[in-house]
Amino acid sequence: MPIHSTPPSDSHRDAAATPANDDVEGGSAAPGPGATVVDPAVLRAMEDDFADKAVVARFARDFCESLGGKLDRIERALGVKDAAGSADAIQSVTTSSMMVGAVQLTRMAVEVQDLMARGAMDSALLLMAKIRTSAADTITQLQAIYPGGSSGRSSGGCRYAP
Repeated sequence: MPIHSTPPSDSHRDAAATPANDDVEGGSAAPGPGATVVDPAVLRAMEDDFADKAVVARFARDFCESLGGKLDRIERALGVKDAAGSADAIQSVTTSSMMVGAVQLTRMAVEVQDLMARGAMDSALLLMAKIRTSAADTITQLQAIYPGGSSGRSSGGCRYAP
């Protein structure tokens, strides 16, 4: 499990935990009604660590801007059965999602990791469509939390182009 700058609360740890899933094809990654997409408490805790809260807004924006490329990298690696490349890429998504409080995306990324560990690369690749949907939902919620940018870039807040 990734190391956090601040330990997650028990409720966040429980929400990010992935239950065992023996149904590789259907997966448990499909978000249910009312599923938590982003836990704002994680972001608030991160804001408490910095004198300038804009640091966290920039982190969230950078997460949003880099997410599409990370997902592309996972899909390319899975498509050519590159176990090491796909493992590295999905770990990056898992870690950054956890740090930004993207509970649903973290859970789904862990499920992809589990599929990959079992050698089910094709099933992991199929799950990527659901991950992209979750990524878009995550970005929408992060945009609502951090609607503008404060780093001097003209791009504004979180952006994502699936």
